[in-house]
Amino acid sequence: MRQAQFIVGLLTLIALSRSLYAGPVLDAVHVDGAVDKPGDWTTTRVKSELAADLTSISYVSHGQKHVSDAVPLLSLLKAAGVQTQVQMDPNADPKTKNYGLRLVVDVEGRDGYIVVFSLAELLADIGNRHVWLALDMDGQPLTQRDGPMKLIVPEDAKPVRWVHAVQTISVVNGAAPTTRPAS
Repeated sequence: MRQAQFIVGLLTLIALSRSLYAGPVLDAVHVDGAVDKPGDWTTTRVKSELAADLTSISYVSHGQKHVSDAVPLLSLLKAAGVQTQVQMDPNADPKTKNYGLRLVVDVEGRDGYIVVFSLAELLADIGNRHVWLALDMDGQPLTQRDGPMKLIVPEDAKPVRWVHAVQTISVVNGAAPTTRPAS
């Protein structure tokens, strides 16, 4: 009897904790990896520190036109200390030449959806891909489903690289050695 009461109490505690904590409800995007200044970025911090890059963008989602205040993903990466300089130096050491071109940017949503960009495709003088972190939609804060920020790539033919509820942005050295299975 006592064991049954303990189990019921434990199950009640688990159910209560799940109702209070339904997953990571974060009001910030965490930036980490190959960055000089990893950290958390709230919409308030983005609006403050990246005010010069804040732009109103128009896009179509689910057949409806929308407008969002947004910042380029590249601006956030630069603020986090990602190397974005590309220098054409034929005498540079090939192992370190154009380090930024080796970087890959993983953007993950709260639901686990992940998309990837090369840093090169974000750079204006190489790929010039416009990738935005939307901070609101049509003058209203993003919903719980979409916030704190939503990744938008209006130039893509299909919105498969759009990410709702961006949780983490990780910068990875794509040239770093990997472990391969033995043949």
